[in-house]
Order: sequence, then C-alpha cells, then structure tokens
Amino acid sequence: MDAVAEGKSVIQYTGNPYVDAGAAVLELRLKKPCATFGEDDLCAQATQLEAEYSRPIWKSYLTIHFPNSAWVQPRISAEKKRAYVRKVLGSYLEGPLVPARGCAFCGRSAQTIVDRSHFPLLTGETIMVAGAGAEPGLPVCGFCIFAVQFYPLATLKVGGRPLFWWAPEPGWTRLLTRRFLADSQRVLAASSDQFLNLRWASTQLLRAARGAMDDLDNPPGWLSGEKRPPLCDIVGIHATNFGSGPDYDELRIPRNLLEFWSEARGSFGAIYQEIETEAWESQVKRKSSKQKASDPSSVPELERRNVLYEALGKSFRSADFQQEAKRVASRFFLRRKVKLVKPNTTALAEFFLEKVASMQKARLEAIRSIADALVDSQDAKWIIDRLMRSGRDLRGYITVLRAVQQKLSKGQKPISWDVFLLALNLANDEDATASDTWLVSELVLIRIFERLGQERPEVLADIPAPEDAQPTGQTA
Repeated sequence: MDAVAEGKSVIQYTGNPYVDAGAAVLELRLKKPCATFGEDDLCAQATQLEAEYSRPIWKSYLTIHFPNSAWVQPRISAEKKRAYVRKVLGSYLEGPLVPARGCAFCGRSAQTIVDRSHFPLLTGETIMVAGAGAEPGLPVCGFCIFAVQFYPLATLKVGGRPLFWWAPEPGWTRLLTRRFLADSQRVLAASSDQFLNLRWASTQLLRAARGAMDDLDNPPGWLSGEKRPPLCDIVGIHATNFGSGPDYDELRIPRNLLEFWSEARGSFGAIYQEIETEAWESQVKRKSSKQKASDPSSVPELERRNVLYEALGKSFRSADFQQEAKRVASRFFLRRKVKLVKPNTTALAEFFLEKVASMQKARLEAIRSIADALVDSQDAKWIIDRLMRSGRDLRGYITVLRAVQQKLSKGQKPISWDVFLLALNLANDEDATASDTWLVSELVLIRIFERLGQERPEVLADIPAPEDAQPTGQTA
C-alpha cells in the first residue's frame, strides 16, 4: 500500500536542498504543511505545473535546471512528453522497483530511476555506466522527484545559473523560499518570453534573508500559526550542470549575522538602517548601454546592488570570514565625516565585531576603556594628536601607546599595560602576532571623536581635521 493510501506524509523534508526547496514551494502554494498533503493536492499541483511549464518563458530557463528534459525539448513527441511527465509527476502512484531499492533522499522505497533531465546535478542517461543494482541512474521515490519539479518556481536566474535557498531548519527554508517565490513571480510578470538574468548573487540572498528576519515577527498567512524556527546557518545555492559539467557555488550565511540583525533592530535600528540604506546603489548598473531603464523586461528593485551585502557575501566565502568581517566593519560601520561621528557608532561597530567577526567582548571593552581614558585625560589633545600621527604597523603603534600610557599614568586614570596588550590581542611584549592593529587604531579614534563631539566639543575643535572623510583602514 502506498503512502497516500496509508495517510502518511507524502512530501517531506529530506535534507537535500532540491527536494526541500520543492517541498517548501508546494507548502506555500497549497498554504498548508506537507504532512497534510493528499493525493488530490498532488494531482491539482501537477496539472497546474504542467500548464505553467508550457509557457514560452520557461523553455530556456528550465534547460539550466533539467538539461535535455521533455520540459524544454521543442520537437519531442507527445507520447514521449507524456511519459516524461508521468515519470516526474506520477511515479508516486507506481509500485516499488524490482529488485527493491531505497530512495537516495528519503529512504522510502524507490519507484523510478532518474538522471540529470529529471534531477539537477546528476549526469546524463547516456553517460552513466553504473548505478545501484548495476542499473545506471539514481533510484528515488515518486514523492521526492515530484517535489524537485517545483523548486524552479522559487529560483532566480543570476549570472546564468539558478539561485535558491536551503536551510537545515525547514521553517527557515519556508521563510526564505517564500521570498524568492515572490521575486520569481515578479520576474515572470515583467516578461513573457525570457527569464530575466539578474546579477549580484550576494545582494539577492541577503536582501531575502533580511526580509525573512522581518517575517519572524510577523509570519505571513498560514505560517502565522507555526512555531518560531530557531536561528541557524542558512545556505544560498547557485548551481547548474547545464553544459559539460556541474557549476556549483554556495553562500553559507552564518547564524551570527542573523543574531546581529535580530538584536540590532532593537538597539541600533535607526543607525543600522541608515547604513544599509546608503549601501544601495541609487541606479541600476546595466551590463550594456542598450538596456534602458524603461525596458519592460526589467525589475529595477531586483537589479540594484547593495555594496554592504556584496561585501558580506565576499567575507562569508572566505575560509577566515571573521577576519574579512573586520574589514566590513571598518568600511561600513566605523563612519565619520571629518571629525563628526554619530552617537552609537562605536557601540554598533563593537556589536557587529563581537557577533559576526567573533571578537572577544573583553577585548572590545579594553579598546573602549583606552579610548574613554584618553577622552577624560587633561592631555587629550596631545594624546589624540600622537595617535592620529601614528602608523598602522604593530611596532610603531606600540611605541605610541607606550608614550600614551606614560602620560595617563601621571593623571587620574592610569591604565595597566595589560589592558593595552589585551586590546591588541597580544600575550606579552614579545608577541608579534597581531594582525588587526589597524582596526584597533580605528576603533580608538572613532570612539574618541564620538565622545568628544558630545561631551567636549571645544577639545574636538582644536584637533586638526583628518585628511580623509572616512577611516583609513582596510577596505572590504
């Protein structure tokens, strides 16, 4: 007896990105969890999908999802087309394979054998020379291959490849897929003959992730009754095997960034929103001068780049993304206009560095305590002048800090040398492993300017203006 007849869950999350994305699309279309799907639901969705994929706009786009499939072949016979559709959308009605084999994704009884024309990133039928049970191809159940046919509906074409979402937590896969499903529908509405080829994969992904964070507080539709999913790492997948071989890339967005977004909205909502807004390019940069803003096939809100999102995406692709995240903090969060620094600038930068760059809180507090002691010092002008003239190399900076400590030791707020070592992340005076002296220097100066502007503007007025209008640290 099959799963439908037994009343068991027919479509389910398996941990495979393609199956899970398809399951999420089906849930969003049917507006109910997949555990409640019945055969009538699947039949109705199959009919709708076949009609949707008959539209001209899908022909070329589905080629990069299911190469050489009956969805895209223009001269395929009606009989072969029906056989293909029956295989990908009706195999769940068939009996198990003989000899019996398990589905590669969910472990249930497999009902068919698939290749890359049915399932992305596999090899072609004529290329496969071996498989389970000595039969070329991958054994899958009819439910998993059914779900996979729906995943293209929630993808964007970016740089010629499909871009879509997956997360180990199904609740997050639903929220993220919902965002891309809506974006895909906007692309479809903008053109009738060709799927718009977008740019800026990191921007597309992080824009959707930010929107999904908002959905946590106001879940849409039937998702409003669902338990709030825990924060987790989320993955944007950018892949195709159209051509000679698979072309696969992914952007793993760490939970740390989601935690930063979640908490920053409450404590630093206005200043962070300003940073994010300013990072959006005011105009769409097009590949060709022939493309005009009035082009009816364009979707301007999806074609703009966010330079902060692109910088974050670049850092997350690095093996040492925490180090790259420090450069993002320098470029976007440590902001000043000449000597003017807005309130909460330092606090927001520190929070980002703690959450995303994994800097120890004790170290950030040490950096802040040094800056605060300098502001409160009677020799503030002299000290700040020395700091602004100091270089960014470790030894040169330590020399200046030694002189600063001696000045402070004569005042009311002496600072132990151990605090300076902690700020520079050094074990002792002989340690030369510090790699972010430039960042410590920027944090100290930004904190000084921020406090002086609010508490001692007369001192700030006497300090020569820096040559640059922004920090001179590393760029992302």
